[in-house]
Amino acid sequence: MKIGFISIAFPVDLQKYVFGLYKRMGTFIHAMKEMGELDMLFFVHQDITLNEHFVAETEKRLAKHWDARLRLELCNRAPRRQEQGRWQYYIDPALSITNHPPYLHTAQREQISAVRRMLSRKPDILFVHRLASIVPVLLSKEYHPRIYFDLDDIEHVAFLRSIKQPPFWPGKRLFYLRLPILKLWERRAIRLSHTTFVCSEHDRYCLSKDWGSKNIEVIPNAIDVPDIQELPDKPRLLFLGRMTYLPNTVAADYLIRKIWPLILSAFPDAKLLIAGPGSENIASFADCPSGVEFLGFVDNLEKLYKEVTVVCCPIFSGGGTRIKILEAAAYGKPVVSTTIGAEGIELRDGEEILLRDGPESFAEGCIQLLKDRSFAVKIGRAARSVVARKYDRNHVVNRIRMSLGNSGDCSP
Repeated sequence: MKIGFISIAFPVDLQKYVFGLYKRMGTFIHAMKEMGELDMLFFVHQDITLNEHFVAETEKRLAKHWDARLRLELCNRAPRRQEQGRWQYYIDPALSITNHPPYLHTAQREQISAVRRMLSRKPDILFVHRLASIVPVLLSKEYHPRIYFDLDDIEHVAFLRSIKQPPFWPGKRLFYLRLPILKLWERRAIRLSHTTFVCSEHDRYCLSKDWGSKNIEVIPNAIDVPDIQELPDKPRLLFLGRMTYLPNTVAADYLIRKIWPLILSAFPDAKLLIAGPGSENIASFADCPSGVEFLGFVDNLEKLYKEVTVVCCPIFSGGGTRIKILEAAAYGKPVVSTTIGAEGIELRDGEEILLRDGPESFAEGCIQLLKDRSFAVKIGRAARSVVARKYDRNHVVNRIRMSLGNSGDCSP
């Protein structure tokens, strides 16, 4: 079987590009590589200079990393257009997906041509990762094989939530005008696809309820379940995330400014560890907040988690499900999260996770876990049991193979 694969998630640095987006993509690649040869197309940043040598060396590097048979094509994304006024910034993106960032970067002639070249090689099935990757497929208007579309975030939901989060400026409300075109193309992509994968039953229900879509299948985010870790004696809290991703940046600042002072007043010797690249993007980073350590990128998560008593996830925007929660739970660490932060993850409040939305209640949840060690252990181990049963990577890989293996006749 020849499997076409299209994604915007090009792993420039295989050592550092290990956050949720790339882990999910890697799970699908791991499942598909045993089924046949991968014909891969990545849309890469416009500043990357492409030539035959670079593509050939990258193909070897990725084939070795994934231990897969693959053919690689790279195509630059279209550059961002220079804004000339309020109309171009606020109105044009509401009128056409080709003007709507980030989709405009894959919706131009060069990107559509790259998709047509792939389709001309007649893959048996086509796996498309994210909405920005399927837009040029829709625009190509060419025959395509059976399509499997991974909508790991319901993007109109994530976009709507982002409008309601800081930063704010006078014209930001005009972003609501972009929602209809985004919903339209999301719906078109689902209708074009044989199967659309989502992260959770919550996302499947939303799409089925709103649009009556029947071709939705849940493929949860997955992790390799590590050995369980004991909780340390010292009060150490962790927020882990890529700080170039705005929902993480906003959440980290909210944690530091609103929640952390309440925890620190109860535990003056506590430490808050902020791990992930881009800490300088957090608004409170320059304030050098008391008791907060900014670790930057951490390459040894096992060692990091050994120091941690409680994991925090005060997320209020974004979509999909948070791999950071699954990882923490897999190590046996108790997690306090907002409702949106844990959305779609099958952990029960008060039994396998603590869900707290206000800063006072969030802080109280953390303090309760720090004070009551036996309760913290109970929550952490119960969560680990659920994660090992439902989110183990080997189990999820088998689900993907079963779904793709049932693709049936791919003739037009």
